[in-house]
Amino acid sequence: MQLNVNRELLLESLSSVASAVERRNPMAVLANIKFELSPEQLVLTASDLELELKTTLSLPEGACIEAGAITMPAKKLIDIIKSLPPGAQVQLALSAADKCTIKAGSSRFSMGTLPAADFPTLGSPDQPEQVTVSRSDLKQLIAGTGFAMAVQDVRFYLTGMLFEVEGDEIRTIATDGHRLAFGRAKTAQNISETLQAVVPRKAINELQRLLGSEQGDLQLAVGREFLQVVIDITPQIKGAPEGVTLVTQFTARLIDGKFPDYLRVMMQDTTKVATVDRDQIKQVLQRVSILSHERSRGVIFEFKPEGKLQVRANNAEQDEAVEDLQVDYNGDEIEVQFNASYLLDVINVFDGPLRLNLTDPNASVLVNSSEMADFQYVIMPMRI
Repeated sequence: MQLNVNRELLLESLSSVASAVERRNPMAVLANIKFELSPEQLVLTASDLELELKTTLSLPEGACIEAGAITMPAKKLIDIIKSLPPGAQVQLALSAADKCTIKAGSSRFSMGTLPAADFPTLGSPDQPEQVTVSRSDLKQLIAGTGFAMAVQDVRFYLTGMLFEVEGDEIRTIATDGHRLAFGRAKTAQNISETLQAVVPRKAINELQRLLGSEQGDLQLAVGREFLQVVIDITPQIKGAPEGVTLVTQFTARLIDGKFPDYLRVMMQDTTKVATVDRDQIKQVLQRVSILSHERSRGVIFEFKPEGKLQVRANNAEQDEAVEDLQVDYNGDEIEVQFNASYLLDVINVFDGPLRLNLTDPNASVLVNSSEMADFQYVIMPMRI
């Protein structure tokens, strides 16, 4: 294998797959990136056996000197390419001793390699259902619900995000057992059956990164074990030669577990509704929560007739913060305690006024907004 390529093209290609590399896996080859070189393209693959990223770079004429395949240590290789001066021309050549030589200007490096045949692949979804969705819609869905995923939980299915497709609608749902986030968007086709796929947290974070800020449509291939999507990241390459393209294939192994019945949590008869200004309540929460308990972050909302709301917090040191404000509320008096961080996460999604749909102090609170009707949130109250 022998390659002659621009530093920026190689670095962008390596960076697009590097986050899937698993350095702590007992399989040494998974700490490497797989190179497959042909006259037309360079294909790079990284995997941790749960997430696989495969990037295809179309090569300028003359870049491929000799086709071949090998795997190289990811971290060392990326650090070397980053250290080279911008605009450098990089030459990679495989020697007979299974060493890869990297040359750029007066710099020369030699690294050990492992055979490409030893690199495991995830494969593709079995008989997948194709779902077409706007790239910007998918990014908004992930950003608007992903924060509610559990970080660590014995209920492993909570550490991922549910993708649900039904009719002409795609939904994303995430919950950590204390809060639930729901978002929906339209798809380009009508699916006859309901599809569900629970995608792991790491894969969700990578998908969000790859989506970038570009527009257009994407096709999600949803199978029984895998979710796959092909993403064009060419616009991210600064000064790319004309005709050069960079496309990444994202494949995630799905979590095998039954996601909670989110509809049962969301469908509740609320008897009291308070409408609050988004910026005002955010500032009040940020101020009052300074004196909340460091671990629980509990903040008490006391709604009173004629639109009066008192927000207060205290801690083990007997510190206390209190702030009164006027809101749109005409229900009976009710006192509810929230985790301030959970409510601030929801506030950061919305642009306009928020509606807090309440029932009683011990019932969950449904938060939504008339200006973003496709997103809804449920927050469990804390014990006062």
